[in-house]
Amino acid sequence: MKSVQKISNNNLLFPFSFIYQDTKSPQKELPDHIHDYYEIVYVYSGKGTFFIDDIFYDMKQGDVFLIPNNIIHRAMPDKEEPVTSTIIFFSPTLLYNVLLDDSFSYLNLFEMAAKIKHYKISLQLEHQKKIEQQLLNIFQETIKNELGSRHASMLIVHQLILELYRAHMDNKQHIVESNTYGPDWIKEILVYINNNLSHPLTLTELANEALVSASHFSRVFKQTTGMGLTIYLNHKRVIKAKELLLKTNQKVSFIAEMCGFESITHFHRIFKKYMEMTPATYRKENKIPYS
Repeated sequence: MKSVQKISNNNLLFPFSFIYQDTKSPQKELPDHIHDYYEIVYVYSGKGTFFIDDIFYDMKQGDVFLIPNNIIHRAMPDKEEPVTSTIIFFSPTLLYNVLLDDSFSYLNLFEMAAKIKHYKISLQLEHQKKIEQQLLNIFQETIKNELGSRHASMLIVHQLILELYRAHMDNKQHIVESNTYGPDWIKEILVYINNNLSHPLTLTELANEALVSASHFSRVFKQTTGMGLTIYLNHKRVIKAKELLLKTNQKVSFIAEMCGFESITHFHRIFKKYMEMTPATYRKENKIPYS
């Protein structure tokens, strides 16, 4: 029996959501998105393609996808064999962060994935069984909702992350991604976009760079990445703007220019559309003061 359990809690003390054994058809899949939560996706069955941070991954049984915050990602399930998966969303503030061992922290797994730009772990059968049991335990805690169920759920999440970290370290020398999804020019154009975000980057320019017609570019880009060019560029620019707002003291107008927005008005409009607040408010509420 396939069941779904979702916790959507606006209480800032417990920013956590859990979706258990959900089967997604291409029509049900969420649109391309970014968020400030971390995300763990475990695949039970089916197949498809996962687009994460400009990289395409095959999806199959026993795969785990680690998605840090502020990463563009979209799952594209196969029409004939849609993916069944469990998804955990949580704020990194919920993770235990006292360093008892210099070589390990619970955030390391996500930081390492972002650093090496590889977000997939393919688990051996023994690890699959452990992870599936841990996910089932979280599900049971959420449906029983007994005293301390939130604490119990997060304790299991910590155990799960440690298990994934060990599995990753055991197999990191085997990290090879053989996905050939989409034409080569798509992968090359994604790199080009990433290196030229401060420029206008029109459809005509990118199509010329890819040596294809504008109409072909638009069709294949959306078919391959799951999103239109304008939406993709907006996502990338908002992500870059968020980083600059938090890590520099540059003026908002300068950041708008560095991220390729047409004007300060355009920057405010797009940023507020995705973040539901202005760039200045985002900086004020999230920037860590310099020591």
